[in-house]
Amino acid sequence: MEEAKSYSQMRREFYEKYTNKIVPRIRIYEDTRKTKLITAILISSILAILGSICAFYGFTISSRDNRGIFKLACILFTLSYFSWFWIKKGFENTIKERIMPTVCSCFGDMSWTQGRYPDGKIFSDSCVVPQYTSEEYDDIFSGSYKDVKIEIVEPEYEVGSGKNRRVVFNGVIVKLDMNKPFTSHTVIKPNSLMHISPSKQLHHTELEDVEFNKKFDVFTNDEVDARYLITPSFMERLKSMKTAFSASNISCSFYGNLLIIALPTNKDIFSLCSLVKPIDDSKQYFQMYEEIVSIIKLIDHFKMNQKIGM
Repeated sequence: MEEAKSYSQMRREFYEKYTNKIVPRIRIYEDTRKTKLITAILISSILAILGSICAFYGFTISSRDNRGIFKLACILFTLSYFSWFWIKKGFENTIKERIMPTVCSCFGDMSWTQGRYPDGKIFSDSCVVPQYTSEEYDDIFSGSYKDVKIEIVEPEYEVGSGKNRRVVFNGVIVKLDMNKPFTSHTVIKPNSLMHISPSKQLHHTELEDVEFNKKFDVFTNDEVDARYLITPSFMERLKSMKTAFSASNISCSFYGNLLIIALPTNKDIFSLCSLVKPIDDSKQYFQMYEEIVSIIKLIDHFKMNQKIGM
């Protein structure tokens, strides 16, 4: 069995492949980037100007008709804002399709896909995210590290429709196979005043760590199993993750022999291809690399490859 690469090996290999393989492939898209930039500026500017005209006209008339005009102005301003994002995202996807196989090869057994993830229901069933009615996926990585299967999923989940539509989760979810056998279901959520359980089958339980209880709620259907899984060292590692990943909060679940960690964030993780920077600007590529590595490090961070004790 192939030995897992060290982080220094990954970093060195990524630098070499970025220099020798990625840069030659992406430099041919520099003119395309400039064209996309001009297009984004023109479209967003035109929409913003039209929105301003509508807003100005709405202020100059005094009738019920101005509600529709203000609504149109808001729509135009929104389209102006998001048009830049859509153009950038389309360009980014083109580049990623060209380079992600090379990027993933630096991490060993890792692959990348985008747009479709058939197993999203396990995240709501495990209670790390709420139930949702619509789903959208960006980057999806899957593979293994040190014989531990890992999936990194970047979803957005929504509930409702029309005016009542709202986002219930946006960020990164990490799914790791555990070498600890268990049949119980235990969920760790940010602390809430009422300690409302995410499932009727789970009840709130207090752990011995007072500081941990101040920051997190634990819900389980088996307190003995929960205390076996949530060791003091695990609690210490979990408390540090919110800061390490710049997440607004953190939830995790021991479910179906898996550890599932949800890190909500408004940041576009694994983002590339800024329209205002040269296509071969190295900083954005190395930032994406560090984001992937920081998640792979969870396996070492939580000692997932060990069959005893966390």
